[in-house]
Amino acid sequence: MADQEKQPLEKRVQQAILQNAFFRWESAVVISLTLLLTVFAEYIPLNVPAWVWFLGGLVSEAAIVYSSLTDPEAGRKVVAEMLRDEFQPERLHDKQLQQQVQEAFDYRSRITAAIRERRDSVLKDSLSETAGQIDEWLESIYNLARRLDRYRQEKEVLERDKRRALERSRQLETRLPAEKDPAVRGQIEETLENLRRQMQTIDTLENTMERAQLQLETTLSSLGTIYSQTMLAGAKDIDSARAKRLRQEIAEEVQELDNVLVAMDEVYAGSGAA
Repeated sequence: MADQEKQPLEKRVQQAILQNAFFRWESAVVISLTLLLTVFAEYIPLNVPAWVWFLGGLVSEAAIVYSSLTDPEAGRKVVAEMLRDEFQPERLHDKQLQQQVQEAFDYRSRITAAIRERRDSVLKDSLSETAGQIDEWLESIYNLARRLDRYRQEKEVLERDKRRALERSRQLETRLPAEKDPAVRGQIEETLENLRRQMQTIDTLENTMERAQLQLETTLSSLGTIYSQTMLAGAKDIDSARAKRLRQEIAEEVQELDNVLVAMDEVYAGSGAA
């Protein structure tokens, strides 16, 4: 059996909401009153049998649980709390990245609320399947944000190294034509090659990070679009190819994010920064 962390988010949400339903103050009051009234029914001057109190308490508790399970806002809050606990966006140093990650999590929470409002079971199942794909998407978004955060923390040092390498390259390129000693010339050429490689690696890293930032912005826009589609989706969409296309689009977005992550890792590995 998979542990809780590996269970689909929707399933964990259902479990958490069910637990919260029993620990709500309303639930605690109903359970306490039911036990007291059932145990001391014979001492209460209302001539109500103990089993009636007990049955009434069960019905009241069932109503509380049902309202919790069907409340879209409850689901949204549970998802938001789970995502914060699981990914902890506050660990990101960059405030802009924190905000973007929080925005992605907020979309996921709102999508859950929108799904829970649906009464059509076929539509609800289809939208839940779509939401399940988004969970994988969120993990890639957070991993992308972490790498961007790391780069931004190192950006000042990288820019300094690039300036130094460029300045030293110019000095050596000026000196090289006048150098007569073959050994020194060879060493200058080797140093120049290393400096050029360093600058090229930094340039590649900068370009990759720019691509990553643009991809993150595109992903957030796509999540917003999916949220809108979830709100507007009707039963007729299940009979069309729209739901299938939507899931395909999400799969493509996840793949694109993964490609960017791989490119980022390769650049870091190649520069020895990983």
